[in-house]
Amino acid sequence: MKYLLGFAVIAAVLPGFWCACKTIEELDQCAYEISFLANRNIKVPTNDGEVIGMCDNAKKGLKCLADHARECAKGALKSITIKVMNDLENHLHTRCDNPAERAEFLKHVGCFSDSSKADPIRLCADKHMVMMEKVSNFPKPLRLGGACCSSHALRECAINHITNLCSGETGDYFNDMISDIAEENIELVCKEYSSLEKCDAKYDPATWGDLKAIMASEDAAITGQHQYKTIVPIIVKMLKEARK
Repeated sequence: MKYLLGFAVIAAVLPGFWCACKTIEELDQCAYEISFLANRNIKVPTNDGEVIGMCDNAKKGLKCLADHARECAKGALKSITIKVMNDLENHLHTRCDNPAERAEFLKHVGCFSDSSKADPIRLCADKHMVMMEKVSNFPKPLRLGGACCSSHALRECAINHITNLCSGETGDYFNDMISDIAEENIELVCKEYSSLEKCDAKYDPATWGDLKAIMASEDAAITGQHQYKTIVPIIVKMLKEARK
């Protein structure tokens, strides 16, 4: 989650970023390896070795996306997107290569071993996917706000559930991780919609109401209501259409 939040908002509003270097399916799978929140196939680690293994898979997924950016992006956009990917890579290395950081992660991620706690948290990611697929079909002027505000809604949903189902300390831990990697990039792109409060005040009320209704739902059936596993294919769709 923490990697995709920053990456998603930046990539979703940079026309010309993607080209046909990898298939949609390949990019979707690369991103899926990073997203611990969305990917229910990732085993919750119970020891340091398993944390390292999970980190190695995440590094491979991120390298796939970073290589694609370096090979496909052009001009000034290439510089911007490479900076974003480098930030993500540096953060991942910091969290994964430092034994103390891995131990702290292991301490908090154990809450996800209980499916009764993990499922409501991961449902937030499914609802975000449904929101973003809806955003991708909005009129173009509404897409930036929709992408930004949906990302804020995902963060609030996930952190509130983690805090309530795990602990306030664990909620703070994951919230801080998101802040470390996402806030600078979100502020760069989502200046007008840099918080939920600004979304409430500035985004189209009817459109925002429809999106918030999706995130407010607790219907587990929503897990099967999105086409892709990650937001990357949705980003590709929006960028292709932005150039038309």
